[in-house]
Amino acid sequence: MIKLSVILICKNQAWSVARLIESVLRATSSIPSTEIVLVDSASTDNTVEVASRYPISIFRLQPSQRLSPAAGRYTGYKHSQGEFVLFLDGDMELLQGWLGQALHVMREISDAGVMLSSKLIELVPVGTSEPPPPPEIVSVSAPTEVSRVSFVVGGAALYRRSVLDDVGTFNPFLYSDEEPELYLRIRHAGYRILQLDFPIVRHYSHSQETLSGLLGRRRRNFLLGAGQCMRYHLRDNLLWPYVKERGLWSLTALLWLTAGLGALLRLLISHDYTWLSSWIFVFCLIIAFAAARKRSLRRALLSVFNRLLMVEGLFRGFLMKPLPPESYPQNAEAIPGVRIRQVHSSTPNGERAAQSYVN
Repeated sequence: MIKLSVILICKNQAWSVARLIESVLRATSSIPSTEIVLVDSASTDNTVEVASRYPISIFRLQPSQRLSPAAGRYTGYKHSQGEFVLFLDGDMELLQGWLGQALHVMREISDAGVMLSSKLIELVPVGTSEPPPPPEIVSVSAPTEVSRVSFVVGGAALYRRSVLDDVGTFNPFLYSDEEPELYLRIRHAGYRILQLDFPIVRHYSHSQETLSGLLGRRRRNFLLGAGQCMRYHLRDNLLWPYVKERGLWSLTALLWLTAGLGALLRLLISHDYTWLSSWIFVFCLIIAFAAARKRSLRRALLSVFNRLLMVEGLFRGFLMKPLPPESYPQNAEAIPGVRIRQVHSSTPNGERAAQSYVN
């Protein structure tokens, strides 16, 4: 049986995919029976061409499919077999040492469903200098349990396959928030979510605190997830836990905007300025507080604009018809070519020997 599957999801990341794959190959070189599966979301650059130089399996989603990180993870999971499954995004680089520690803990704690990291290293994609050397693992403290899904460190995490088989894997129709939604299902099924206090990846990404960054997230439908998740769990016992842990920001912004519209409506009907004046006053206080906390008026205004976009995304996501995950099209294109899987076996002397099998 394959012990570890590593699922990589990419879209137009030819600039990063080689670094990602090479970091995974290094990290898994001493782990027996490992497979690496890359799922490409209909890239228009040469991501697939670069990835095909390495001994991995590659599947390409079709442009006609609903494309999202969740769809890539769902498809990769369906084409993998490992007892443990590590998911990574295309703009990441796996740090050496984390995976071995995580696998050890997962094997020791039988009810652990997911292993996360409490942190990652954020870097810009392009720079004039080399990235700093990665931290070295000297000793790692005992894992801590995650009791809320209000904070999630990217899309990098190690899962136990039997747990995903039990609660269901990623919902491929979610445009965002697919990790928190899955963590919630895992935790409420009685499994534990653990994290190590050591960075799992370097994440190469531009700051989203720009107008173009926020609008780009909206254009890619990354603000629909909260509304979609609420719609999916509208009639089960996970709705309120999800709202408490992930949806309060959007709902608070919605209530605040509703109060402003109500104050404006009162002004138009009764010519009473009191409510609207009070709303504007409190709004200015919120801006001032945010500017002081962020030490930037521009960042404070962008934060408010982001809340407005979240409210709009909440509505749009909630109005989308929920579709059963198993109905997602299974027509990913397998990229032809030689696929080599490294299988490690024990020699009579107790040493591990690697054999290459061509699929």
